[in-house]
Amino acid sequence: MSGKAASERRSGLDGRRIDVISTGAGIAVVAILVLFAMQLHATQTNSRSRSVARFQERAEIVSALMQAVVASAGAPAENARQYGGARVDDATLDRTAARGHVAAAALLDAHGAVLAASSGLTDADRARLRGSSAVRAALGGAPVAFGDVADGPAAAPLVDLAAGFATPHGRRVLVEVAPISALSTFLNAYLARIPTRSGTAYVLDAHGRVVGARDPATAMGRTVPGRGLAAAAGGARDGGYAGGRHYVAAPVPGTTWRVVLTTSDTALFSSVTGWRKWLPWLILAALGLTALGFVAVLRRAMRAAAQLRAANDRLAESNAQLESANALLRHAAELARSNAELEQFASIASHDLQEPLRKVQTFAAQINATEADRLSEQGQDFLRRMSDAAGRMRALIDDLLAFSRVSTKGRPFAPVALDDVAAQALSDLEIAIAESDARVTVGALPEVEADAVQMRQLLLNLIGNALKFRREGVTPVVRVDAHVADGIAELTVADNGLGFDPRFATRIFRAFERLHGAGSYPGTGIGLALCRKIVERHHGTITADGAENEGATFTVRLPVRQPDDGAPAPTQLFPNDDHPEVPHALA
Repeated sequence: MSGKAASERRSGLDGRRIDVISTGAGIAVVAILVLFAMQLHATQTNSRSRSVARFQERAEIVSALMQAVVASAGAPAENARQYGGARVDDATLDRTAARGHVAAAALLDAHGAVLAASSGLTDADRARLRGSSAVRAALGGAPVAFGDVADGPAAAPLVDLAAGFATPHGRRVLVEVAPISALSTFLNAYLARIPTRSGTAYVLDAHGRVVGARDPATAMGRTVPGRGLAAAAGGARDGGYAGGRHYVAAPVPGTTWRVVLTTSDTALFSSVTGWRKWLPWLILAALGLTALGFVAVLRRAMRAAAQLRAANDRLAESNAQLESANALLRHAAELARSNAELEQFASIASHDLQEPLRKVQTFAAQINATEADRLSEQGQDFLRRMSDAAGRMRALIDDLLAFSRVSTKGRPFAPVALDDVAAQALSDLEIAIAESDARVTVGALPEVEADAVQMRQLLLNLIGNALKFRREGVTPVVRVDAHVADGIAELTVADNGLGFDPRFATRIFRAFERLHGAGSYPGTGIGLALCRKIVERHHGTITADGAENEGATFTVRLPVRQPDDGAPAPTQLFPNDDHPEVPHALA
C-alpha cells in the first residue's frame, strides 16, 4: 500500500473514531440531562406528595378531634341507671325522645331485639335498625356509634345514634333516631373553623351522603356535590376530581363517616406550579445547549489533533478492539454454558431428585402398612418422621421449580379478567375456606395483560396465606379489592390474621424466609418469593403492610397494558436490602 493510500486510510479511521467519540460524548451529555430531568421530575413529584401528605395530616387531625367528640356523646353509667332495670316501658323512651329532641328512641337487648320504644318509632325504623351500622357497632362493644344517613318520612334525612352499656341483665343499646339537622348544625359550625385555601370540608357517610359541611348552603343528607368526590366515601385516601381540584379523606373512628377536605390543585401544589415549576426546566435546557455546544467544539479540536496521531496508536487501538471482541465471545460462551447447566439442574430436580423421594415415601407407606404391628412406638414415630421429611423435600423441590420457571416457562401476555382468575382461585381454596370458616369477599377486579396461570398462582398464594396465618379464635376475614389509575391496576389482599412486624415488610419476599416455625404452619417459605417474581415478570411491584396480631395487607401494582417489547422485568432471588435478618426455616 502506498504512503498516500495509507494516509487516506488512517485519515478515514481517525474521522470515524472522532465521530464515535463525539457521538458518545453527545449521548453522554443527553444521558446526564435525562438523569437530571428525572431527578428534577422526582423532586417535583416528591414535593407534590409532601403537599398531599401535609393536607392528609390535617384531615386526620380533624378526624381524631371529631372522634373525641363522638366518644363523649355516650354516658354508659347514666344509661345503665335509667335503662338497666328488668323492665323499661315505652313511656320512658317517649320522655327520652322528647328530652333529646329526636324523632324516635328505642332500647335494644344484646341480640338487637327491641325492649322498649317511643311512639315515634315506625315500622320502617324498626326494620332499618336491624341493618344499622351504628347498632352493629354498639352491640359489638363500641361505647357510642353513629350510623349512615337514611331517608325518613317525606324523604327527611335521619341518622342513628347508638350507645352501648352494660346492665345486670346483659348488654343493652340505646338508639336515638335523630334528624340530620340535629347533628349538621354542630358539625357545620365545627367544620367552618377549619382553615382551607380555595376549598371546603365535608363529613360523609359510607355512601357519600353529606352529614356535615363547611358551606352551610350544602344540602344535608344528599350525595356530596362534585363529580368524582364520592370516591372519598368509598375508602380512597386522596385523589383528584372534576375542575382541577384535589381531596384528602380520613375515617372517623366509631362511625362509618369520613372527614373530607378539598382544595384546588393550584393552592395545594403552589410550590411546583407556574414559574416555580418551569424555571428549573429552563435552566436545565440552557445547560443542555451549553454542553452540546462544548461537544461541538471538542469535535473540531479532536479532528485537528487526529492528523498528528501515529500509525502505532491506531494499531494499538485495533489490538484493543480485537481483545474486547474476544472477551465478548468468551463471555457469550460462558453465558451459554451457564444456561445449559441451569437447564440440566431443572431436569435433575424434576426427575432424578424427586424419584428417590417418591420411593422413600412409597416404601415407608408399605412398611407402615405391613410391619406396623411389629414396630415399636419409637420405630413408628421414626418412620412417620422420615415420610414427612421426604414429603417436605418434594414440596420444596416443586416450589423451587415453580420459582425458577416463572421467567423461563411463562406464557405470553394476553388480556386476563382478574374476576375470573379470582373465582378460580376461590374454587381451588374452597376446602380451606370451609375448614377455617373464613369470610372471603372479592370486589370488582379489572382486566389486565398478563399470564393467566401466573395470576391465578399469585392470588392462590396471597389468599391462601391469609387463610393459613389466622389468629386462634378469630374468624378469618379476607378482602380482595382493586382499582385502576393512570394505567396501573392496584390489587389489595387484606386480612385480619396474625400480621407481622413492619421491620420484615421487605424480607418476607425472600425465598425461605419464615416468621413462624415450620411445625406451626406448613409450607416451604417460597410462596411470597414466588409472588414477587411473578409480579416483577409483569413489570409490577408488590409490597406488604401489617402489624402483629392486627392483620396484613398485600398491595400488587400491575400495568394494565404490558410494554410493547414484552420483555420480562429482571428479578433477584435474594434482594440486597438493609432490613434485619429473619429466622430461616426450610419446611
